[in-house]
Amino acid sequence: MKDGQNTAHWIIAVGLTLAVIMDAFNGTVFTISRPQIMGSLRVTADEASWANLAYLIAKAAGLPTAAWIVDRFGERRSLFWSVTIIVAGSLLCTLAIGMPLFVGARIFHGAAGAVLLVAAQTILLRLFPPASQALVQALYAVGVMMAPTTFAPAVQGWLTDSFSWNWVFWLNAGLTPVVLLCLLPYRKRLPNTVQLRRPFDGFGFCLFLLAMAALIYVLLEGSRWNWFDDDRITLFSGIGIGAGIVFVVWRVIDARARLIERTIFSNTQFTFGFTVSFVAGFVLSGSAFLIPAFALGVLALPAMDTGLLLLPSSAAVGAGLLIAGALITWKKINPLLFTPLGIVLVMTAMWMLSGSSSESGAQDLWPSLLVRGLGLGFLFISITVFTLTRLDADHIASGVGLFNFGRQMGGVIGISFLSTYLDHQTALNRRVLIKNIDLTNLSFQQYQETLSTALTVRGLNPELAMQGALAVIQKHIMIQAAVLSFNEAFFSLVLLFLVAAPLVMAFKGVQKLFGRRR
Repeated sequence: MKDGQNTAHWIIAVGLTLAVIMDAFNGTVFTISRPQIMGSLRVTADEASWANLAYLIAKAAGLPTAAWIVDRFGERRSLFWSVTIIVAGSLLCTLAIGMPLFVGARIFHGAAGAVLLVAAQTILLRLFPPASQALVQALYAVGVMMAPTTFAPAVQGWLTDSFSWNWVFWLNAGLTPVVLLCLLPYRKRLPNTVQLRRPFDGFGFCLFLLAMAALIYVLLEGSRWNWFDDDRITLFSGIGIGAGIVFVVWRVIDARARLIERTIFSNTQFTFGFTVSFVAGFVLSGSAFLIPAFALGVLALPAMDTGLLLLPSSAAVGAGLLIAGALITWKKINPLLFTPLGIVLVMTAMWMLSGSSSESGAQDLWPSLLVRGLGLGFLFISITVFTLTRLDADHIASGVGLFNFGRQMGGVIGISFLSTYLDHQTALNRRVLIKNIDLTNLSFQQYQETLSTALTVRGLNPELAMQGALAVIQKHIMIQAAVLSFNEAFFSLVLLFLVAAPLVMAFKGVQKLFGRRR
């Protein structure tokens, strides 16, 4: 590759990474700025949850469908239209006219973001030779993986605390000129492979959309309503499972129903990578959910400090991505060698976090966050390169869409599981700790009297001091129960890898065995 052409291609890669960072801001804004958005729109928590649900449903349903769009209209056209729709959606969100408009804008964000991810990564896979893919995919992963879990929350927390949540969307729109500056001068170099050989499967898409809408609603809202104790959760579970089964049957019996290319799963390398991507997405999003929740709910850090807490992990993720990408590219190291190393590092980080306390500070969490980031960087770049770089040319867009879909759904399930697990363990730990309180115990009475005296010295009415002391003890119990629950949740991710890693390796072994027999 000539130097000038090489430079142009790397500028395109930077532009695509910045474009994907725009999507990352859209994906995490509701996590950090939810209370402020609710206040501005004057809506309840139940009403506000639809904005997040709408985005995730559109994204999940859009990722496999985006492959059809990219194949039908070409990578270049799909890319520029998706960026345009994202910007338009961001500007609509800043108006804050009402909840219906905000939800509509979030649907545009999710659907356009899905097309953007598929178009951008497909362009990179077609534009760069196989020898350069590890390094270019490492750069791209900064936007796909690193930004939504580390960099974006930090920036959003700062903007929300210092200015307003609207500034998050203004910043998103403000990135557009930089993206276009990188892409427009080289637009003719962008692949625009129009290779569609099938009509759009409208019926299959409706089934898939219905299944995703119902299942994501169940996954995100089930914990709030105590799962199947609520009739709506039971109903939507039945709808989601039923629509999913009908979709699979439709895909099997109708040869034209090719919304999702099933033949791609005959590629054992892709199937293995898809499985690992799902598990890694579970851990990535699950830990990204637990860490800010622990900082906000137990350590009582403000939004900005919570966002900044993830910055060391962000730097480590970037380092892991680039180190692994460079070694794979220049030293020709097998990408799969970084997979077990990444797993061990992430497990170590979760084990370190499982020893946290209510007295922990940011400096106590940083070592574990650095180890986590490095491990995630190693894990994701190895799986991405291994899974996507050897796909047939006709299957690249489909492979990219399904690979990202697996990571996305793994993340949604991870957050749902950990949210439910936290609620369950918090209630359980609270009951256990309260049982250990004996009002007739002499040591407890002395402790309560000591607290009562301290409260009286600070000006509390002596008649109310004993009740105040009991309230302080109850608050301490609540905090301790939360600490224990978060520690158990972090450790559950260690156990997940202990169970999943051998199963995934056994799956790979079975693939090799059947491959040899063929």
